Amino acid sequence: MPTLTADALVHHLRQLTDAGGADNRLIVASRDYYMVFSGRRGEPELLAEAVGNFYLPRAAELTPARQSQLTQRRFGERPGRNNMLRTVRGGSDEALHSFAAEVLEIFAKAYGVDPGEPAEFDLQLGDPEPTRNPDLLRLMRLLSLKRDWDTRKLVYQCLLATSLLVAIDPDNGGEPLEAGSLGQFPSWAAFSDIDALRLWQPKGAPFRVTRVDELVPKAVDKRIGSLLINPKGNVGGELYINELESLHGAIQRRASRV
Repeated sequence: MPTLTADALVHHLRQLTDAGGADNRLIVASRDYYMVFSGRRGEPELLAEAVGNFYLPRAAELTPARQSQLTQRRFGERPGRNNMLRTVRGGSDEALHSFAAEVLEIFAKAYGVDPGEPAEFDLQLGDPEPTRNPDLLRLMRLLSLKRDWDTRKLVYQCLLATSLLVAIDPDNGGEPLEAGSLGQFPSWAAFSDIDALRLWQPKGAPFRVTRVDELVPKAVDKRIGSLLINPKGNVGGELYINELESLHGAIQRRASRV
């Protein structure tokens, strides 16, 4: 396994602006701790995200003193985000080496991971996943305020006309991931867009873009407890099995009229 060194960091960070596309990401992880760096080809600015207690298991949570290591290095909260972030200008070798030294200090003093320890470097280069669902998000926000049947029906109709990013389990043939449970029944997780998925798992997670009118029959057949939409996100909800069955009925009626 690679080790956490300044040279390794600089090598990977440089690729965020020199290669790939408009959604380049580097995840540097050791034990329970990680940082995510985002950049775009041809642009010197990087966004650094440092994992905090919202995503850490209880045994690995940061003490106030360890958290202060992040704020001392200009990491701060931002609206709609659960980790601490900082923007970095990393165009020159000098700037990258200086920032890499700070990253090593964060891992050592905030996370207890010393330079030279084993670390994973996951470099993801490319353009943004294009799925977006602005109408669905607008209606879900409206439903959270009005909570009436007419708005709920509009949400259902919008869902059946769209696709979602469904979290999958690569170790189970790419089947939907059991992301939770409702009683004895598993729950699946689906996301309106890639940003919502990354609020759930900032490091990213395997997914498959799936039409909702294909996902619902499968969910009913598998007897899942619920479908989580944008868990840990800013706009989300949960469809229970009775709602999924009702949607399945609507899909079948629509198919019979074709």
